[in-house]
Amino acid sequence: MNHLAKSNRYWELLLKSWRADNKDGLTIPFIIGSQRFLPTKQSEQNIEELLVNIIAAEASQVYISYCPTINEIIFGLRDQSKENIAGKFPTFNSSFQEKLFLTEFLNDLGSDAEGVISKLTERYQPLIDDSKFSKNEGEWGDFSGNDIDFIKRCFASYV
Repeated sequence: MNHLAKSNRYWELLLKSWRADNKDGLTIPFIIGSQRFLPTKQSEQNIEELLVNIIAAEASQVYISYCPTINEIIFGLRDQSKENIAGKFPTFNSSFQEKLFLTEFLNDLGSDAEGVISKLTERYQPLIDDSKFSKNEGEWGDFSGNDIDFIKRCFASYV
């Protein structure tokens, strides 16, 4: 698995920039697909590796929620504005973890991180395999020009 230095977590750069623009979160296909724009060559994380990296990271807490605007599951930074959302930290390897938070809207994903990973992989891997990383105007497709500009801006500070 690819372990990144604290300052180099591509997913954290994306989520922090998205939050700075006062937006809630990004989909899993968006986060996974963004790796092709990283300035350094490395093996790309899959969905399981992404979630395990989030859980193991000395980084911000990440929440998984449902976005009614695009009718999809999103990942976002769990900052003070999101601390009152009902939900739980699913266990990982039968142990407590406090980096990945599951909102109660998504209780059907499971009670442990392994179940969440399995269900999210089942749901989103086919889209990723088809290079459908972004949902615009209700349809999954490749990244838009604005998406690519956003990703490249985020990764400009990637070391």
